[in-house]
Amino acid sequence: MSTPIHFRHVDAASGGRMHRDRHVLVSNGVVTRVSPTPIEAAPDAHVVDGPGILAQGFVDTHTHGRSGSDVMRPGHVAPLSLDLLSQGVTGFLPTVVAAQPGDLLAALASVQGDPGGARILGIHAEGPFLSPDQPGMFPPDAFRDYDPALWCDMHAAAAAPIRLMTVAAERLTPAQIDALRNDAVTLSLGHTNATHEQAQAAFDAGVTRVTHAYNAMPGFHHRAPGAVGALLDRGDVDAELILDGLHVARAPARLLAATRTTGRIVLVSDSVPPAACPPGDYTWAGRRLRVEGDSIRLPSGRLAGSALTLDAAVRRAVAWLGVSPAAALHMASAAPRASIGLDSGRLQTGAAANLVLLDPHLHPRMTLVGGVIRWQRNSA
Repeated sequence: MSTPIHFRHVDAASGGRMHRDRHVLVSNGVVTRVSPTPIEAAPDAHVVDGPGILAQGFVDTHTHGRSGSDVMRPGHVAPLSLDLLSQGVTGFLPTVVAAQPGDLLAALASVQGDPGGARILGIHAEGPFLSPDQPGMFPPDAFRDYDPALWCDMHAAAAAPIRLMTVAAERLTPAQIDALRNDAVTLSLGHTNATHEQAQAAFDAGVTRVTHAYNAMPGFHHRAPGAVGALLDRGDVDAELILDGLHVARAPARLLAATRTTGRIVLVSDSVPPAACPPGDYTWAGRRLRVEGDSIRLPSGRLAGSALTLDAAVRRAVAWLGVSPAAALHMASAAPRASIGLDSGRLQTGAAANLVLLDPHLHPRMTLVGGVIRWQRNSA
């Protein structure tokens, strides 16, 4: 039995809308009351007063690590889960990268248990069925055509469900896409050299999402639109967006958001182990990386993941995309959940109390997982 928590005079963000001046009661891991008028709580309730914004907890569906924690190394998921709490993240997909089979299977087997911070909602496998022509920062010799035997080994080794997999359209047939979807895997187009026609065919076959939109795929050209053109033409596809100011400029980010019809913008960090580390040289995934502030790059100057936090992405969505705070919060919480086949939910009676309380400027004050305060800012 956890201590009841009584939020008074907070704005409640839910379903992309903001509900002003609400009173919310959390008890036994769920939201038990949301009211526009004051409510009577149990005498032992922990009272939290506004002003502030109470929202569903953020979900990071693309993170490789942070502050030295590396998803590819056993024992590193737990400290990462604790680190994510200060961003308002209550659930995440530890993201493994394409690697030699033995290393990949070992990493998949190590993602398990309740790490004590943000909850593991499954695994994001970024590969290995990717294009060596669009490797990003990764060694292309780890990429390969779809291999059903390797997939079976991955599926068997994974300690948590592989809920999301980044694939190159040209590496899979429609029948292979269908087979992966039958294993309850959401497929995301990325690290691909696909033509416009190949990308459209992949979307038609059941690929429903795009990994770090615009990146690790040929740029848009008006006579060869490629995967980017297919994405802009298909408003029903979900799209990851890294709003660090480096991966995507503001104008194409706004264009992508404007072209979504039923598809969702999914804010992600794509953070890597050197993120949040002091400036200097680091090694990850067999590559030497240079950290300079928010920039993490290979010696060639190519971007190598991000140092972004999800709460910063929310604030930038408001400032750069011109959306409301409630819409930006939706992009970091309900949208990523729905994009990987989970109930997007709402902040309402009976909902799981995985919540973030933010100040009026959208900086996290408190993070609840299962109705328990797992992190709070010292000044909260």
